[in-house]
Amino acid sequence: MSEPEPAIKNRRLAKRRAPKRSTKVTCRKGALGLGPNLALALLDVAETGVRLVVKQDLKPRQEVEISLLGIGQQRPVQVMGVVAWCVATADGNHCLGVKFDHFLSYTDLQQLT
Repeated sequence: MSEPEPAIKNRRLAKRRAPKRSTKVTCRKGALGLGPNLALALLDVAETGVRLVVKQDLKPRQEVEISLLGIGQQRPVQVMGVVAWCVATADGNHCLGVKFDHFLSYTDLQQLT
C-alpha cells in the first residue's frame, strides 16, 4: 500500500472572500492615484489584499492604489498596495494579486463581501 500524501498547508494570512456584486473597484498605477482606471473585475477580497482582472500588464512590486466602494458606503475605501503577481489571461487582459500596505478593517471587509 502507498502512504497518503501530506496535506498542503494554506500559507495565506487571511481567508479570501467573494465580493458582493455591487462592489465597485478601481486600480491606478502609482501612489498618487492619477491615471486611468485599469480594473475590469474584482475576483476576491481579503483583509490583506485583492485579486482582480486589469487591462494591462503590471510588474511585481509595482505600487498601485486600490479603491473599493460597497453599497451604502459614502466614500470608497482607498488602500495602497504592491503587485504580488500578474498573469496574462486568454482574452488579452491580466489577472493580478495585490498585497495591501495596511490591512482592511473588519467593518470595511463586511461591507464589501
